[in-house]
Amino acid sequence: MLNILKKELKDSLRDRRTLLLTVLLPLILMSALIFFYENLLSSHEEETYEIVVQDAQFNLVQKLLAQNENLHLYANDNIEEAIEEGKAVAGIILPSDFEKQVLDGTTPLVQILNDTYSQNSVLATNLIEAAFMQYSQVIVKERLATNNVDSSVLTPFTLEQVQIVEGDDSMMMIAFLVPLMLTIAVGIGISPAATDLIAGEKERRTMEALLMTPVNRSSLLSAKWLTMVIIASMTGIITLAIVFVEIQFFTETLKAGISFGNNAIPIAIVSILVIISYSAIMASALMMTSILAKTVKEAQSYGTPITMIAMLPAMYMINVGMNELTYTHFTVPVMNIFTVFKELFLGIVNAEHIIITIASNLIVSLVIFIIGRILFLKDKWVLAK
Repeated sequence: MLNILKKELKDSLRDRRTLLLTVLLPLILMSALIFFYENLLSSHEEETYEIVVQDAQFNLVQKLLAQNENLHLYANDNIEEAIEEGKAVAGIILPSDFEKQVLDGTTPLVQILNDTYSQNSVLATNLIEAAFMQYSQVIVKERLATNNVDSSVLTPFTLEQVQIVEGDDSMMMIAFLVPLMLTIAVGIGISPAATDLIAGEKERRTMEALLMTPVNRSSLLSAKWLTMVIIASMTGIITLAIVFVEIQFFTETLKAGISFGNNAIPIAIVSILVIISYSAIMASALMMTSILAKTVKEAQSYGTPITMIAMLPAMYMINVGMNELTYTHFTVPVMNIFTVFKELFLGIVNAEHIIITIASNLIVSLVIFIIGRILFLKDKWVLAK
């Protein structure tokens, strides 16, 4: 069995397509996601947005927005055209007698023209609205003072939110992002090997020659399964290492969410064990599809939904708080990957939860492997037709 394992590993890692899908493609995808979420979570404090206003109202708007250095104003009477041509991300239209209406106590209409499909336009609009709301509060205080009314009458009470669970947005995003990237990377990395090791042998009609060797079918299947687990684990571990290197050296917002302290080494070890247990599940599941398929293309069709199965628990777990976690979350395979990583990124190393996660994954992997072995022992599912 060991000789077959060595042979399968050499053949898999020698194949350029396998290397591309196992290492390069996951790294490109994960790197792209890292920098996308870094940009998404960044404060954008240094961004400057072009805002267009009518020439007649330029000085007034400039005075109202003077305290916001992120907004750069220029005059153009054709505001819509300026936004459509990309010269500005937003525009402001005021009534010609805006100041007079304000002094008379009427309610003038302020229009903010923007593009809600543009992130820059939305961010600029938020800054404009904040500036006008601040100006509105100043007017209200002046009117109350004129009538000898204390402005505190408009604030009967104050609300304060107190976060009782440690962490911030960047940490929670990493706790969601990293396991999602790992599960996708493992699925992508193992797919070419999984489809080729059994379905490929059947399609090339080389399976018969393998079955004629002195090695029994169980040992042959175990060797192929171990090959898949090793390749998947390598992909996951390499991806995890690259992700943390990129977060540590090339990001600021996401980096701020990572603080393992003295638990760094235990968390790294646990992460590797969790990756291996998930790789075992994927290896068993894709091995099953490869046994059931007659060709590589058919195996790929069966395996694609399995490689994307992690998306469902990912979408569910993103809205589950730490105080809502139960043993069920650590018991259900795939879901428990996101659950245990959520704890790890909060610096929590709970041995019981980790053991439950790894054990449940290995048990499910073993059950699927046994079913696959039963099928592999039958010529109907192994020999080409």
